[in-house]
Amino acid sequence: MKSAGSLAVSLVTGGCVLALTIIAKYGLNAELDFISQYAPVWVFSAYLGTKHRRGQAHTRSSTLFWILAIVAATAGVLAVHALRS
Repeated sequence: MKSAGSLAVSLVTGGCVLALTIIAKYGLNAELDFISQYAPVWVFSAYLGTKHRRGQAHTRSSTLFWILAIVAATAGVLAVHALRS
């Protein structure tokens, strides 16, 4: 079931965008720029662009790798903005 993996990655992306917006606005009292605000979406775009390539390592093709990459990008943006505040 390849579509279940894509669904999981897209749901995590949506949740991370929502969490990023809420935490930045109410937790950090910061306004994010366009690139930072959609960091999970950029990683998801990379996932969509590379998920059908042949010959790539099993790690990069796994759903868990991309979910962790999206969560890490979200945490990274929050950490950078928390340190700047």
